[in-house]
Amino acid sequence: MSKSALDTLQGQDTLPPLPYVAHDILLAANRSEPDIREVSDKLAREPGLSARVVAMANSAFFASQQPLYSIEHAIMRLGLVRVRVLAASVLLNKLFDPSRCPAFSAPRYWHDAIATSYTASRLAPWLAPEEAGEAAYISGLLHNIGLLLLVHFFPETMHRILTEHGRQPEGSLLALTRAELGCDHGEAGGMLLKAWELPAPVITAAAHFHSAHYRGEHAELVQLVRHAAEWHEAGFELAEDHPLYQQLDPSLLTREAQHCRRETEQLASFAELLA
Repeated sequence: MSKSALDTLQGQDTLPPLPYVAHDILLAANRSEPDIREVSDKLAREPGLSARVVAMANSAFFASQQPLYSIEHAIMRLGLVRVRVLAASVLLNKLFDPSRCPAFSAPRYWHDAIATSYTASRLAPWLAPEEAGEAAYISGLLHNIGLLLLVHFFPETMHRILTEHGRQPEGSLLALTRAELGCDHGEAGGMLLKAWELPAPVITAAAHFHSAHYRGEHAELVQLVRHAAEWHEAGFELAEDHPLYQQLDPSLLTREAQHCRRETEQLASFAELLA
């Protein structure tokens, strides 16, 4: 392509706008002491959102518990942090249509996004300073949003790219995407989050999390998100020479891996509901 995908999107002013409620919930996902009433009021502003969250609280994972019908009870069952991340995911999911790209798996995308969000939050106290740790949830959730953006706007091209990468997974998805579209999904994600006026650390994490050698501003957050994504993708079992094992005590990682495995089992059912 003579013109990059980023030029095409920016030139046509076609980037999907972020609804106010989604922006509010995404930023609220980083506050450490939210209130159940505050969160439930935010969810009630978006038609259908409360119903989706209640459905998640009544999902198969909780089949042994009594059914519930109110958003307040759903929040108490799921937990505030989980509800805010899931609610943001529901709102973001409505902005994109990946159905025209058969090689793209929406359930897997959302499972990876939500699991990376949770894993980043577990690792944040040890790998990132307080300001980066506060951005862990939202940065983990949005770290690969550029892939969803490119699939939405360039479905046929991305189908070819993802199909080729599926045949040769050892190759670089970034390189394939750059060759076809003139940009990679990190650049696309950074552009989208900047247009959405999200905080600079979150934009930087999406734009650079693929780069193991990034040393610029917010580098600790970028590293945190990258390690969280890699750890989740590896089933929480990485080689001993991975940087995580050099930075954290192995016994700590073993305990955190147990927490993350339990959570990702639950997140799989939520991702199916999202997609």
